[in-house]
Amino acid sequence: MNTVTHVAHSRPRGTNRSHWVAALALALAFALPGVVSANEGGFRHNVLMRGQVLEKQNETLVVCVGQADGAQVGQVLDVIRHKRRIRHSRTVGPRYRRENVGQVRIVELFDGHYAEAEVISGSPKVNDTVELVRP
Repeated sequence: MNTVTHVAHSRPRGTNRSHWVAALALALAFALPGVVSANEGGFRHNVLMRGQVLEKQNETLVVCVGQADGAQVGQVLDVIRHKRRIRHSRTVGPRYRRENVGQVRIVELFDGHYAEAEVISGSPKVNDTVELVRP
């Protein structure tokens, strides 16, 4: 004789739905970074555009920002260098700090991704970060 035993699932009703809603909220948080702001503790991202210094020849740079990023000739970008902090083993917090090392001005857009910039102030180096800060 064949007998089939049915086992009742003890999962609370609506559990799958709450997981789905949480996953959707997390996906939106990553997909819409311009909409979700980090206002916790008074901290807020004000950077409108960010790229990298790829090449330097005298006072002329090639930077990795272009038309696709919203770059325009004449825009002034801050140059940031990330420096490693000297930390003791018990110190908590970030291992790097941001140091503003100058400013550059976009003088020519090559395409959607690259531009030529001239040094206005400071001493930018290859691998520094360039940022257009929201006014």
